[in-house]
Amino acid sequence: MIPYNNSIIVPVDTGYGNIKNSLHSFPTGISAYKTKPTFEGKILHIEDMYYRIGEGHKEYIPDKTVDEEFRLLTIAAICDECRNCGFYEGNIYLAVGCPTAMLTAQRESTREYFMSSPHIDCECNNVQYHLTIVGCFVYPQGYAAVTEHLHNMTGVNMVVDIGNGTANILQINNKKPIEEKCVTEKLGVNQYMIAVQKSVMAQYGKKIDPEVVELFIRTGDANAPDNYKNIFTEEAEKYCRKIFDALYRCEYDPDFMKLYVCGGGVKLIRRFGKYNSDRVIFIDDICATAKGYQQFALKTLKSLEKRSE
Repeated sequence: MIPYNNSIIVPVDTGYGNIKNSLHSFPTGISAYKTKPTFEGKILHIEDMYYRIGEGHKEYIPDKTVDEEFRLLTIAAICDECRNCGFYEGNIYLAVGCPTAMLTAQRESTREYFMSSPHIDCECNNVQYHLTIVGCFVYPQGYAAVTEHLHNMTGVNMVVDIGNGTANILQINNKKPIEEKCVTEKLGVNQYMIAVQKSVMAQYGKKIDPEVVELFIRTGDANAPDNYKNIFTEEAEKYCRKIFDALYRCEYDPDFMKLYVCGGGVKLIRRFGKYNSDRVIFIDDICATAKGYQQFALKTLKSLEKRSE
């Protein structure tokens, strides 16, 4: 959250696996109830419905604006950010993003998606909110994630932002993104999850719970026998090769480019990828993209204010 005049800037990174604001991340699972759920959790109460947020993940869809659930998840992320700064009523500027390669096509529809219902009157985790979105800014995902590193991006650099649904690849030359070299591949971490589940089913006839695989992604270990962990490792190595193959198709050259890796796939690439560690920078902050949106929005607002003077 960044204050601006009498409002605040709230950034939300609406990933397929996780929703992030500048402070926290939570899974995109959402379940609707007509009455208040029995068990505690992240509960959003809006109009006459209750929603349990954060259990499981949403499936990949190319255009999030066709899915009303992303608006509800964004509201939950807004409330979470506002609660942390004690802002329960007032105007907000919303800063969000699109995959870099889809930004031109989806920027306006994304902005309209959030501005079509600008008033937020809800209860989240037993706290009331009365907020109005007075402006919505849409920025490129991968570029936003490396905002804090732009000052080091002289020469030619490559960025891969690996989310749950997609991997966004972009080239940055002397701190500026090259638009015609922005690519979005359906190579998110969920593809690794699917590969592990298929391999375990094929070899042992067992359906593995996603939580087991997610623990392995986070820690490099799992509460499972070694024969299963061997599958996890083999598939992780295959997945990393696919990521680097996609980078090479985009003309990535490790001899002349530094590579910046961000998003939920960072830990897989660090542990199981083959690379020159002197030429690869890992951005571990899962909220880096949201923080980048926030900084971009502040610059946009200051620029608009100058023009109006």
